[in-house]
Amino acid sequence: MARERGVSLVELVVAMSIVALAAGGIYALVTVGNRSTIKANDFLHIQTQVRAALDNVLDETRWAQRASAASGTSVTLLVPQATPFSAASPYLVTFAYDAAGQTVTRQEDPDATGPQPARPAEPLAYSVVTAGGGAGLSFEYFDALGASLGSTPADLNAVVRLRMTVTVTRNGVSRTFSGDVALRGR
Repeated sequence: MARERGVSLVELVVAMSIVALAAGGIYALVTVGNRSTIKANDFLHIQTQVRAALDNVLDETRWAQRASAASGTSVTLLVPQATPFSAASPYLVTFAYDAAGQTVTRQEDPDATGPQPARPAEPLAYSVVTAGGGAGLSFEYFDALGASLGSTPADLNAVVRLRMTVTVTRNGVSRTFSGDVALRGR
C-alpha cells in the first residue's frame, strides 16, 4: 500500500485549471461563431430581399411608357394599359426612398391621376442606407443615345432608360446593387 500514490491537491487544482481554460476557450469560440453566423444570415436575408425588390422594380419599370417625374431618389412612371402589370387601365407608379424608414417604397395611383386616390406607399426593401447614413437609393437617367441626363433630367420626354442603385448597410457592412432598364413602352 505504501507504493500506491494518489493525486495531490496541487495536481488536482492544476488539472482542473487546465480543463477550465480549455472549456472557456471552446465556449468563447462557439459564442463568436454563433454571433458571426447570426450576423451573416441576417445580412444575407436583407441582401436577398433587396435583390428581389430591385428585380421587381426593374421588371415593372421595363413596361413603363414614360417618366412623369424624376429625381435622384424617386421616379414616377406611367405604365400603359395591356401590359403584364396593368390589363385594365394605365396607372402611375412611384418608386422612392423613404429616409425615415430607410426603405425603398412603391406607391401606385391605379387610374393615373383619375378620381381614385393613390394607394399608400408600401416598403419593398429595408436597411437601404449608405455606410455614412445617406440615401441608399439613387436613380440616373439616360437618353436614346445612351448619354446620361443626370439624376434630375430637365426633359422627362428624353428619358428612355434609367439606372437604379441600391445600397444596403447592416451591422457596419455595406453592399451596393444596381440595374439598368429601358422603358419598353416608348
